[in-house]
Amino acid sequence: MSTTRRALERLDLRRFQDEQGKELIDLPRLALPDADTPAPARFLPVWDATLLVHARRTQVLPEKYRARVFNVKTPNSVHTFLVDGQVAGTWRYEKGRVKLEPFGRLTKADRAELDEEGERLAAFHS
Repeated sequence: MSTTRRALERLDLRRFQDEQGKELIDLPRLALPDADTPAPARFLPVWDATLLVHARRTQVLPEKYRARVFNVKTPNSVHTFLVDGQVAGTWRYEKGRVKLEPFGRLTKADRAELDEEGERLAAFHS
């Protein structure tokens, strides 16, 4: 048994299984959202751990978009944004604003949420 596994076994952690039966670990006593709660819009930078960790898990990066995010011309990832927890396009910071390039059609609500989050990100870059 690995040192990491032994250490985790001694901690009081909440344990789950994913759809493939792999163990997932979380902190205890934290509130969990309902399963149908949409994830908020998020902007991910190049080399973000979320994309790298889930490189072969299609829940975060749908397979149809993989070549647009990771490819031989740009071996690093590109800036991406998430809608309801999934990559839905790319973004760039340009002239004091966050510019979006969605991979598909965005709902008005999703666009409004992304625009609001994009304003906060632009303020951070300023």
